[in-house]
Amino acid sequence: MLAFGDEAAAYDAFVASFSDGLPIVLPTEARVSQMLAGIGDDPSRSLGPVFPSGTDCTIRDVAVNAVMAGAEPKQLPLILSALEALLDERFNLNGVQSTTHCATPLVIFSGPLALDAGLSAGNGALGNGQRANLSVGRAIRLVMTNVGGGVPGQTDMSVQGQPAKISFCVAERLDAGVWPSLAERQGATPGQTSVTVMAADSPICVADHRSATPQRLLRNVADAMRHVGTMSAARPTQMALLLAPQHARVCANAGWSVEDVQAFLFEHARNPLWRLRDGGEYDPVKTPKIAAEYGDPDDAETRVPAFASPDRLIVAVVGGDSGGFSTVVPAWPASVTVHRFLTSEGARV
Repeated sequence: MLAFGDEAAAYDAFVASFSDGLPIVLPTEARVSQMLAGIGDDPSRSLGPVFPSGTDCTIRDVAVNAVMAGAEPKQLPLILSALEALLDERFNLNGVQSTTHCATPLVIFSGPLALDAGLSAGNGALGNGQRANLSVGRAIRLVMTNVGGGVPGQTDMSVQGQPAKISFCVAERLDAGVWPSLAERQGATPGQTSVTVMAADSPICVADHRSATPQRLLRNVADAMRHVGTMSAARPTQMALLLAPQHARVCANAGWSVEDVQAFLFEHARNPLWRLRDGGEYDPVKTPKIAAEYGDPDDAETRVPAFASPDRLIVAVVGGDSGGFSTVVPAWPASVTVHRFLTSEGARV
């Protein structure tokens, strides 16, 4: 516990040493205790080491950072579950924290617990004014910085970064009336909520208000996915598609399932080898090995997909009902997407 002469001195010290550059809520003992009160878990229990520092992270550490981020106690189980997914070695948090790329965790919640905790899945869900989304994502980032030591310019060597490195957190619409939720497709039982974390590149908006068929709409989505400026173009792993309800209904009303969407985009979101070469994304050692999985590596017309297989595309319905704006999120390829489940009471499964 840190002690200061007065609250103003404490606030200045915390902003200088533990903030992400924005104002914080001072984590007094009373506020941290209130944050911890509802989870019924030992505050000293470790979630594991957070890299690159390798510092052990306790539930209390998470609560302190959640207070600073402006989160509410009912959101702590969501934050803890997301961090447990991030600390899975498959996610490669050490790499995400130290790469020169702009990689940052995209956190997608799917299920009733997220909505009960106040997370937004509708209008502006990725933007400003969404306190729960921003605070939950920010709490995760503060843990990554304050416990994990991911400090820009010191261990976090991202050349430019991106605004989503402050917070990149969203909930899925459960009332769009199109397909089973992401959580259900991941195997959640009734009432469970899933959290999915993906090491994300900068998001790309896809605006389409006129397409009335899945084929035309998804070709436009595929064009965004094929963007040569992303690492996914030449190193297919996973990708996320946050599909607006209007776009999801274009597909569902034509009888298309999520699996149909994934399969179509897997075939159409591809770059021929000549385009990768012209775009400076052709590695003479790595690219032929990757291309050989999808065709003849010596044929310039062999097309490399933007994600490795149909099931590696995460599809979630997100946003309001007032227009055709979806979001493609390419991935940083040296990471594997991880998901976890929570019960309706917030217990982590």
